Amino acid sequence: MLDTIGTLVPLAVLGYAAYSDFRTREVDDAVWVVLCAASAPFIASKLIELEKGALVAYALSAYLAFAAGFALSAFGAWGWADFLALACIGLVALPREGALSLIPSLSTLINALLMSSAYPVLLFAENVSRLAKGERVFEGVEASAPLRALALFTLRYVPVQEYLKRKSFYSLAERIEGGKRRLVFKVGVGDETPAALPPADRVWVSPHVPFVTMLALGYALHVTVGCLLDHLLAPLPLR
Repeated sequence: MLDTIGTLVPLAVLGYAAYSDFRTREVDDAVWVVLCAASAPFIASKLIELEKGALVAYALSAYLAFAAGFALSAFGAWGWADFLALACIGLVALPREGALSLIPSLSTLINALLMSSAYPVLLFAENVSRLAKGERVFEGVEASAPLRALALFTLRYVPVQEYLKRKSFYSLAERIEGGKRRLVFKVGVGDETPAALPPADRVWVSPHVPFVTMLALGYALHVTVGCLLDHLLAPLPLR
């Protein structure tokens, strides 16, 4: 019963964080306090039972979660909530069997990255669907063929009003240069410099991936099956 509660509590809190991130791209800092405080009794009881090797793996996981999360946040690769999510997961996740599953934060992060890899596929499907319907999505935009191909996998073509209403979800992926519209590909989640909107009904935008949601899914996978790469890279049984 204690093991079940100890697993369900962080899953429930992370589930709420994932929902908040998916709907608003924001997560209240209090969520992370609740996550760590509610999980502390269970984690403390389990740490006492861990063998030395697993205890070292747990400590390494917690350190890597904080260090990697802080570095990615400091360099603008992701947001403050993403850092707090990974740092807290490093404290509440326990080692499992498997080369990568032994380091819970690494297992969770790898799972999250694998989940987020579906985003380019979804964007490509949406953009190709528009092209198939005859929409001239690149009309008036100066971009080479390679840049247009990249845009199909990384950007969305949305009404200007949607971008203005949902700025926390998107970064503008266009700029006006020399009187011409050009695509802009941005890495990271730093504050967006205000830019003039192009004279068009629709614009290209870069969607902000809800990475807290991805981390929550990555943690859920860790506690149920471990690191996906452990299974994908496992040697095939000999016959």
